[in-house]
Amino acid sequence: MDFLRSMKPRKKSNSKDATKNKKKQDNSSKVKKKGTPEKNKSMRSTKNRKAKNVKMQKSRRERKSSGNLENANLAINIFDQETFSFRIETCVHPDPSIHTSLQIQAFESFAASILSSGVEGLIKEYTETLLPFVPVGYFERKIFDQNTELKKNRYKDVVCNDKTRVILNDGRPGDYIHANYLKGSKPLYILTQGPLKDSQMDMWRMVIQEGVAAICMLCELVEHGRPKCEPYFPDAEGQSITFGEITVTCTEYTLPDVHTQLKALTVVDKKTGKTHKLNHYKIVTWPDKTIPLSNLSVLRTHRILRKMNGPVVVHCSAGVGRTGTFAAIEVGVQCLLNGKTFRPVDLVKAVRHCRLHSVQMDTQYLMLVEAILDTGVAFKYIEDSKLLDAIETYKKQTADYVEAHPPPIDMVKTPVKKEKETEETPAPPQIQPQSPAPTNTIYPILSNPIGPPPVNPPSPSPAPPSSMAPNQAVPTPDPPVQPPAAQQVISPQKALPAPLSSPAPAGTPGAQPTATAANKLQPGKKQQSIPLKKDKQT
Repeated sequence: MDFLRSMKPRKKSNSKDATKNKKKQDNSSKVKKKGTPEKNKSMRSTKNRKAKNVKMQKSRRERKSSGNLENANLAINIFDQETFSFRIETCVHPDPSIHTSLQIQAFESFAASILSSGVEGLIKEYTETLLPFVPVGYFERKIFDQNTELKKNRYKDVVCNDKTRVILNDGRPGDYIHANYLKGSKPLYILTQGPLKDSQMDMWRMVIQEGVAAICMLCELVEHGRPKCEPYFPDAEGQSITFGEITVTCTEYTLPDVHTQLKALTVVDKKTGKTHKLNHYKIVTWPDKTIPLSNLSVLRTHRILRKMNGPVVVHCSAGVGRTGTFAAIEVGVQCLLNGKTFRPVDLVKAVRHCRLHSVQMDTQYLMLVEAILDTGVAFKYIEDSKLLDAIETYKKQTADYVEAHPPPIDMVKTPVKKEKETEETPAPPQIQPQSPAPTNTIYPILSNPIGPPPVNPPSPSPAPPSSMAPNQAVPTPDPPVQPPAAQQVISPQKALPAPLSSPAPAGTPGAQPTATAANKLQPGKKQQSIPLKKDKQT
């Protein structure tokens, strides 16, 4: 019995060993059939890790590609690259009492995305993405280069895209003007440079040909001692100026506010016999390479231009910095009012497809975003208290950034006064008002927004005579001349809407400047100059 008891556990252990040995033999036979050596556990674990890493990398690529596709869809949602046209169905006039769910969702989504990025994120986005951006494959410059030597281009490196340029076809020699359509914008925007001496007549040829309803001028004729635009319009009511066979007459001149000048103009083409009437708006508080003194003045001008029955021409000096920012604001607002969401970087890229180099400075990029947010707040498309508080914080941060980053030093040089003048060194001669700027000298605007000063800049000249001063006062205007009923000029008093928001009391932060006795037109007196200091609240 003892012997049998001792044998039982042996049989069990032997049976287990036999089973294990049988499995090993089966596995070894399988390996031999495949003709490959058996892999140990470490090799199998390494293979599994590699497979897992490949799978993770694939998923990351899929997520990245889906994100890029989503961004591409955002851009395609508002702009068609092949036709260079914005996808804006209709021109919507914002109304604080009429909202749709799509409009509210679009404005709030835009605000949330901006506030999540913050000022630092937008600056980084502009520096890394927009500053070097050029729509490769979507522009040509052959016609632009041909007209550079003809003194039709103000800057050699501000290229006019041949694919979207305005072609003059009134039968006169030359069909070129440095101007581009912003197709799909409502109203249709035409962005152009400040006219040169050799392109003043071309400006009015374009106005008559396109049936332009209004011109919005964002620069002065001379800024910091440098010519920015030739005088292509009369300076005072009742005056006329002639370019070849085209005569332009100012029939009315008013100052709606301290930011804006308004002229009613009549253009007569003796060759074709056409007579055209339009309004000329000039924003006088938007310095070069920076942002305007008041965002609300820009938004009020947009509100007027939406009611125009015809294209709108916008220009500054080069026609890309202030001009591109001004146009991008309206395009962005109209996209949101049509229920289309977008990223501001995609908006600027779309505008640059039509007008290269648009939105020239990072501060202008911040102002573009802030103006769109101001529209949403003013017309109550954004009413969420958290968003409103965050927007106020964003505006304060933007104001601080703008104050800490003034325009480039080379743009604000002042003439150096000599202590003594000897008899052998006479004082420089006075420049006559009719003397044009030296158009054979090109002042490039480099891709770097700061950039070195232009080569061979003109020596500082004395301030122009009072007849050419941008803010010169003119005699008190006579009663406005009523145009024919067929084409009534918009009355300045009726055209200007009420402010978007109630003005702050005088002496409080954010209060908008108001017209005073010093700002009103008085015979024989100059208009009081306006300090160009950015209000932190605007």
